[in-house]
Amino acid sequence: MYFNQLAKEIGIGQQSILRHMRSLEDGGFVKTYEEKSNLGAPNRKYYCLSSTFSLTISMSQDSFSIANNQLIKKWILDNNNDNDDNNKQLTTLYKNSKSIPKGSVNDEITSVRKNLVSIENEISDLETRLNDLRVLKQIILRRLHKIGKDNFEHLERRILYRAITAQSSMSISKLAGVLNENESHIKDSVSILQKHLNKDNIRMLFSWN
Repeated sequence: MYFNQLAKEIGIGQQSILRHMRSLEDGGFVKTYEEKSNLGAPNRKYYCLSSTFSLTISMSQDSFSIANNQLIKKWILDNNNDNDDNNKQLTTLYKNSKSIPKGSVNDEITSVRKNLVSIENEISDLETRLNDLRVLKQIILRRLHKIGKDNFEHLERRILYRAITAQSSMSISKLAGVLNENESHIKDSVSILQKHLNKDNIRMLFSWN
């Protein structure tokens, strides 16, 4: 769609659409292309998604996260491993979706509907399990916050939470950037934290030492 169509579809002003689409384009979510207008007007700028993705927002009293997952799986492009039960199930669904027989419109619609229902059921089962895991995660994070509140000051808690939940270690300078704090304040707080922790926890949480 071009911006006038988007504005009409969503029901907000054209200037707001242009501003939001610029942000989405800068973030890599959408891309643009131009086509000639049939009315002799200047070329029209169209917007479309730049990729297929799933945007997941998870919020609770104890955590907040956003995940942008690209919806491209290697097993779809190059399926060489059928040993895993999950892969077998996904492969079956994939093969079924790719082998919808061509025939009458009614037969094709029936087959498409059947495949969609199977996939939606799988998604529903997985989302139920994900929600159960998020509940468990919240229980653990609540315990972490209780430990932090009872033993450490505000900046020390922020550093501790970041160190425990981070998927990879961060240097002092990177930690300062993520937390938007002065490096010297980060160093001082890390030193205080380390006085409360044993060597194993220090090594696990602060691997630059």
